[in-house]
Amino acid sequence: MSENKPDLVIHGSVNASGGTYNKVDVQGFGKIKGDVECETLHCAGHLGIAGNVRGASAKVEGNSSISGNAELETIEVYGQLDVDGDLSFTKMRVDGNTKVRGSLTGEEVKVRGMLKTTGDCEAEVFSAKGAFTVGGLLNAGRIEVYLHAGCEAKEMGGEYIEVRKGGSSTLNKLLKHIFNNAFILSVDTIEGDDIYLEYTHAKVVRGKNVEIGPGCEIELVESSEEFRLDPDSQVKQHVKR
Repeated sequence: MSENKPDLVIHGSVNASGGTYNKVDVQGFGKIKGDVECETLHCAGHLGIAGNVRGASAKVEGNSSISGNAELETIEVYGQLDVDGDLSFTKMRVDGNTKVRGSLTGEEVKVRGMLKTTGDCEAEVFSAKGAFTVGGLLNAGRIEVYLHAGCEAKEMGGEYIEVRKGGSSTLNKLLKHIFNNAFILSVDTIEGDDIYLEYTHAKVVRGKNVEIGPGCEIELVESSEEFRLDPDSQVKQHVKR
């Protein structure tokens, strides 16, 4: 089926029209006007798409911007990706920088660089060893965060939520130099079944089993079963539900 679709290969500076392609490969400066549907998208240069994107896989090693929505099965970002609309996927890995002005929806998210979304982020598994900002709800069945930089979310919800301070690795030092902020997770509300937190500032934490590790400042904790508190953290009020 793919042999019936043309490839769009861009070297140098090219303006192209949207359409259905087998492969979109950008090594130079490309501008595409219109919606794009493709099997693979690879950008090692600069690419601007004025429209929506739909495809099987995308790999961004340069700079790419999409003015509409993006729907892809797998996404790997090692450079810069900006999406003005919503972004949906099966698997997403962010080693570079990704900004989404809508919401993210997928099965698995791995953040090793910087992820920022204005809306919600919903996935089955969300793991972060970089930095992220979620303007709405971060909702996943399993959330694992190792703080290598400051992270923010309006709300967090999941069955299992674990937040730990990252170690003193080379990545840790690099991200601290880039983002120049403390290794703190800032969030209004966290709700889950099993929750373990370190270096988290929150207004409310609700869960079945809640353990507050070191470095936390929390106004209210509500737990229905186990509750543990590290002496190096502050919880203003604990309520047994």
